[in-house]
Amino acid sequence: MLQWINDRMKVIGWIFILPLILVFAVWGVQGIVNFSTSQDRALKVNGSEVNPERLRQAYQQQLAQLGQLYGDQEVPADIKKQSQDRIVEEFVSTELIDQKAKEQRYYVSDKDVVESIQRYPGFQVGGAFNKDAYLSLLKAQGLSVAAFEAEQRELLRSRALETGVFISAFATPAEIARAAALKGEQREIAYAVLPLARYFAAAHPDEAAVKAYYEAHKASFRTPDTVHLQYVALRAQDAEKLVTVDEAGLRGYYESVKERYIEPEQRRARHILIQGQDEAAKKKAEEVYALATKPGADFAALAKQYSQDAGSSAAGGDLGFAERSFFVGPFAEAVFSMQPGDVRGPVKTEFGYHVIKLEAVQPGKVKPFDEVRAEIEQDYRKAEAERRFGEAQDKLPDLAFQSGGSLEPVAKALGLKVEDVPNFYQGMPGNELAASAKVVQAAFSADVLAGQNSKPLELSPGNVVVIRASDRRPPADQPLEAVRGRATDGAKREIAEREAAAAARQLADAIARGTPWDAALKGYGPLAAAGKTAAATDTTYAPSKLLPRRDSTVPTELLAAAFAAKAPAAGKAATAPVKLANGDVAAFAVTAVRPGDANASADATRRELNAAEGQAEFAAYLEAQRSHAQIHFNPSVFE
Repeated sequence: MLQWINDRMKVIGWIFILPLILVFAVWGVQGIVNFSTSQDRALKVNGSEVNPERLRQAYQQQLAQLGQLYGDQEVPADIKKQSQDRIVEEFVSTELIDQKAKEQRYYVSDKDVVESIQRYPGFQVGGAFNKDAYLSLLKAQGLSVAAFEAEQRELLRSRALETGVFISAFATPAEIARAAALKGEQREIAYAVLPLARYFAAAHPDEAAVKAYYEAHKASFRTPDTVHLQYVALRAQDAEKLVTVDEAGLRGYYESVKERYIEPEQRRARHILIQGQDEAAKKKAEEVYALATKPGADFAALAKQYSQDAGSSAAGGDLGFAERSFFVGPFAEAVFSMQPGDVRGPVKTEFGYHVIKLEAVQPGKVKPFDEVRAEIEQDYRKAEAERRFGEAQDKLPDLAFQSGGSLEPVAKALGLKVEDVPNFYQGMPGNELAASAKVVQAAFSADVLAGQNSKPLELSPGNVVVIRASDRRPPADQPLEAVRGRATDGAKREIAEREAAAAARQLADAIARGTPWDAALKGYGPLAAAGKTAAATDTTYAPSKLLPRRDSTVPTELLAAAFAAKAPAAGKAATAPVKLANGDVAAFAVTAVRPGDANASADATRRELNAAEGQAEFAAYLEAQRSHAQIHFNPSVFE
């Protein structure tokens, strides 16, 4: 039967609905919500109330992420409001989609539910569905068994609606042919790359140019705001290295967590499902029950003949061994109150009426220590390290406060080392503290600069520091002589960029006038073939060649500009200079355009265009639902 899988897909199901939610990201919440002052509801969509606890949980998760981003600073009110609006939009979109799917009676079979779960990568080991991996994830999430299956079905039903809208949109044959031709288009392109290094080496700025550059960029030559930083670091990974393991300790830990290793009682049952909730379904189930209780009845054969559970009927209704929580309530009550060989029915569940036969009982047991020793040791090390780290972290705030302007007592009490950064500044390379906004803010705060220790600052989970700072040296202008080399290089680069840009323009103009490349490139220094090893100051040249839109051998910016250029007239060339990402410049000439084969990639192009049309169609569909929806929201739910 399906229940042991179906009852557990609540959290994972949200993954399926995210593509639908994204459509609402462009809508402002003010455009979709009529705010209500009613205190008895948080969010209602067409009269259906959204679980307020889910809204609060989603908001708390957002706040946690924002808290990491802003560190010790208060998250701005407008950012909080944007987060709340986005959450409301997402929940409204989900509810509208679900309501429409129910209204249009989209159907999700038991088989659909099982297959969707089995396909989820997080539940697979070695490319196949793994029951243990599945149960472990669900247990870690603390999912509700009772509500799980219904929510998974709702999510799959919404996906079915989305698919229905998507497949109704399509691109015309003319659009597909045009797109395929453009996609496969090739252009005959020749180009030369003029290295900035050549012009940089030839640039000789005079004193006036160096001084002008220095004055124009004076702020970039200031010394950074620095302090002498000391800190102690409390790291979870260090605590784990100190954990020692002995047999007695492991066995004691095993006894304290033995309930984790209890294998609950499992029962093997067969069932015959008659779908439906009406009297006709009940009557049919009663007839099957009568057949199943006749002396010598073959229950497996009856299941193959009568059961409407696609997942088990072919196996004679066999559900295999499963624990109680794998079945929905009424079914579980029946199975776990029967004796092997008993037949019971009809048992009504949300799936219909069941006739059940209990085949066997496998009593519960506790896994012995030796069987789980490796797992116990791993858990023990982790738990002991977390305990030690947690105890030290709990002591850290008081120690930091009581120790005043010294870190030595903190280090001594916790077995840590005081570490030292003589010239600390924001963004200094190779220093994780300098990359932390909260550490930088604390290091330059009035209290810390006055000699106090900071409060504990979390760099990442399991990595906490306490800092103190002294000897602040504020930013200061440096005289030209102290930074002359940097100022001279800056002035040289400005000259080089101007000269290179002018040279590329002249080269492109010469080619446009009909000058052959070999003649036009005279005076541009040593030439090297594009793609070959060349000196940093060599000009590289690639003769005319038919190139596709994507070619990894050609600079991206150059190729994009060449395909964006207008097609040349007969006997002419379309030319232009272009600046490359690395600072070099280039000139290109397009002499011919060859359209792609409209049929060569028609299938792939059709899929791409249809997907784009489908997204637009679905966005319009959702907008139509939104336009006449009755939505009421009480913002106090986030308080």
